[in-house]
Amino acid sequence: MLSNFIKQFPTMQKTIFFIITCVLFFSCKKEDFNTVPQIEFLSITPSSWLSDDLSLSGPGPQLSFKLTDAEGDFGFQDTSISFVYIRLENDTLNPPDSLAFPDLPIPNKSNLNVEVSVDITSVLPPPHFPRPFTDTLHFELYVKDFAGNKSNVIKTTSPFYYITP
Repeated sequence: MLSNFIKQFPTMQKTIFFIITCVLFFSCKKEDFNTVPQIEFLSITPSSWLSDDLSLSGPGPQLSFKLTDAEGDFGFQDTSISFVYIRLENDTLNPPDSLAFPDLPIPNKSNLNVEVSVDITSVLPPPHFPRPFTDTLHFELYVKDFAGNKSNVIKTTSPFYYITP
């Protein structure tokens, strides 16, 4: 039946029919949620920070990333806390710092797809001497869920400027 239907169309209409069919087929892709968490770098705001600002109260520089996970087992659960692991990209000798994962106020965490922001003030290096100095920093990070599944390791793509006045 389909072959008779197709034979009735001229070549141009067959091409258009084929293109529309392909577009519909590929646009219906469902989002994949895996047991192993996946993260994607979004931004660091602000993009520069004065070392003297570390003593101020309030939030420091925020690193934001997108997180997808099938189970959504992150944040605080009973007595467990999940962590974001972060380190300076060129500091391969030291283990990454662990930052407590922010609480996710989402009632249904299955098929989790959220933007997460963490304060990176505690992982910034001590100020450089002599002053003034501007250090261009990049970070590597990953997360682990309560089951111990480690996400992909990502690197920040935009530089962060750490300024010692």
